[in-house]
Amino acid sequence: MTSNTAVIHKQTYVPGDKPDQKLVSRIPEDSSACVANQIVDEFARKAKVLGIRSISMGQLASSLRMSTKTLYKYFTNKEDLVHELIVRWEARVHKPITAYATDNLMDILRYRIKVWVENDAQYSTAFWLDLKTGYPDLYKVYIDSLYESMRAMRERLTPYLRDDVDVEFAWACYFTLMTDAARRKTFEKVGMTREQCVFAAFDFWVAAALDREKLGRAEWV
Repeated sequence: MTSNTAVIHKQTYVPGDKPDQKLVSRIPEDSSACVANQIVDEFARKAKVLGIRSISMGQLASSLRMSTKTLYKYFTNKEDLVHELIVRWEARVHKPITAYATDNLMDILRYRIKVWVENDAQYSTAFWLDLKTGYPDLYKVYIDSLYESMRAMRERLTPYLRDDVDVEFAWACYFTLMTDAARRKTFEKVGMTREQCVFAAFDFWVAAALDREKLGRAEWV
């Protein structure tokens, strides 16, 4: 996440807030799905660098070596394409606990953090600005996804906070640490990659806020 992106995403987090119903892919599960997903892949590749607004349906069709008429058979507009990008994001970040190959909650939480870091890092500031201003409803789904991930983390880890740590203070520190660690000016200053810096911040918070004895007795079900 660039420093600009971090500012763009900053909103008030309210513990206990849950996102609206998750999006569902509109791509039919038939013989057309392969081509439709190839179109989304190409759109994502371009949008990561150029943003959304700079890409026309004609340019997208040309890069896919198909006619605009053929492209419109699969997607009627760019909003349909952006919709599929957000669907893909949610499928990764909201993978059910039971779907993981481990019952170690810390490993699961680290996976979710990795998804967040990778997703934000690969898209340009132009993309996030275009998403926020041009597709506010879809942007809200994305933001709600981040908050739901944080809500789930808070719910799972709060019972294992140290007894002498104030709950609200602990989670305010978590949000501040993770947000700042993802900023380019921070991880470049300390000579780390974004992912290294974010995980270092997470580990620092875990060491300061969580009770290791409680964690050792925990059963992640």
